[in-house]
Amino acid sequence: MKLAKLTAALSITLLLNGCGGNPVIPVSDLTSKKSRYQARIVMEGDSLYTIAWEFGLDYREVALWNRLRPPYQVTPGQKIRLGPSRASEQPSGNGSRMVVKALVNTEIQAQPLVEKDQKDSGSLVKQRSSGAIASQGKVWSWPSAGRVISQFSEAEGNNGIDIVGIEGSPVVAAAAGKIVYAGSGLRGYGLLLILKHDEHFLSAYAHNSVLIVDEGDSVQAEQVIAHMGSTGAETVKLHFEIRLDGKPVNPLMYLPTRQ
Repeated sequence: MKLAKLTAALSITLLLNGCGGNPVIPVSDLTSKKSRYQARIVMEGDSLYTIAWEFGLDYREVALWNRLRPPYQVTPGQKIRLGPSRASEQPSGNGSRMVVKALVNTEIQAQPLVEKDQKDSGSLVKQRSSGAIASQGKVWSWPSAGRVISQFSEAEGNNGIDIVGIEGSPVVAAAAGKIVYAGSGLRGYGLLLILKHDEHFLSAYAHNSVLIVDEGDSVQAEQVIAHMGSTGAETVKLHFEIRLDGKPVNPLMYLPTRQ
């Protein structure tokens, strides 16, 4: 009887302490207590590109941190580091520098250029002027003919623009490139396409009803790649993003002005 009373009193004490203490950290939080960097366990439907997209990282850096080579295959259950290892931060880490150089060279050799008139991917020059980021030698097209109903806002966490339309209306590639992701594995994006234009630029087309292209397909600018829908959204719309070296940028800075 005494043991039962003691157990009940202990349970009540723990319950009261739990109500006033720190919230329980979910098991999905894989941040190591000994490291300021996070890790991510690959789940079914993930790819290197979607993981990098989810955390706003450059896919090339994530590949380097995890010693992944093109075509960057990942498997469910695999642990993906979202920051450099401590060894790679050491000033004397000549070995890690050699690994980075080798991986970068592999990336350059493994990725064919899509645009016929672009002889050197290094010709894409990033310019920053009054906080704006622009590119030279690349022409962007509108991915849909609809009206913009939601603007890019870094402060509000809106990483792209939303374009309203009707179910089934065409979605086209904003520039030439290669499809590096096609699926619904990225939460909040519905049926999604991610298009790689070169080593710096990626674009995303979300909430589609039908995908016309598959991963690995090369597409031309203004080629139909999907049909507009409402997957993962409350209304029919296209959510469109452009990422430069993993970071979201305002698509309206790149798309031509509409008449």
